[in-house]
Amino acid sequence: MALYVNGEQVEHALVDDEIRRLRPSYERAFAGLDEEDRERQLVQWSRENVIEAVIFRQQARKEFPAIEESAVQQMLDRLLAEENETGPVHQRLTAGAEEAQKLRSEIADQIRHDRLMQKITGNVPEPGDKAVRKHYEQNIERFTVPEMVHAAHIVKHPDADTSPEELKSQIEAIYQRLEAGELFEKLAGEHSDCPDSAGDLGFFARGKMVPAFEEVVFNLEPGQYSGVFETEFGMHIAKVYEKRPSVPCPFEQVREVIVRDLKQQAREKMIENFLDAQKAESAIEER
Repeated sequence: MALYVNGEQVEHALVDDEIRRLRPSYERAFAGLDEEDRERQLVQWSRENVIEAVIFRQQARKEFPAIEESAVQQMLDRLLAEENETGPVHQRLTAGAEEAQKLRSEIADQIRHDRLMQKITGNVPEPGDKAVRKHYEQNIERFTVPEMVHAAHIVKHPDADTSPEELKSQIEAIYQRLEAGELFEKLAGEHSDCPDSAGDLGFFARGKMVPAFEEVVFNLEPGQYSGVFETEFGMHIAKVYEKRPSVPCPFEQVREVIVRDLKQQAREKMIENFLDAQKAESAIEER
């Protein structure tokens, strides 16, 4: 059976392309769903996206039937300027008159799309102070600087010439020298496999290093160094210099970001409402 939207047949390839586009992020987001249910929903969402894109294009052609050749040429010139002479736009222009005209038609449709978008969302009001502050308070975790730690490490990387036992023996010998009172920075500069800046890693938040390393350093206090521990990168000794607790950014520092977010949400809602109204009046058939 074929899909028709307002009498226009929609190629199955368009839905297949949308499935391929959505699949990676979709499978990550819905990994907990039963595989059969997840696949069914992915196909349904892809189908709906394609239907909405077709409806939007149909409406854009109704609203803006004639597009000036100068506007098409201006966008074409910009696309050509953004790629080298072997790029896809250059290739299509030189692939014959039929392909060049098809390219121009696609550009005209893109201009129609942009103009309809502007018509729908061009008058988004500025959100009021009350709405901006409410968004800030309800999403405070997003506007919070995470806990940070300033740490350094001494590391011995595994290699083909050194057995795991030898590697552990080497770094334990360094640890004994630390315990005897030698400076961490001196030992890092002389014996670490990453000696630059005496192993100083600067400030970082959780999620920037491998979990096994973070588990150690975020549980140390400033001035403390760890025992010998292992990660996928080798054997380590870590030292923490400073810790900064997580703190919310001041409201005024993020106000402009929130205003942009709220206006974008308003635009998306306008588009959603537009498409819902158009779909309600459209003939969508399988036949």
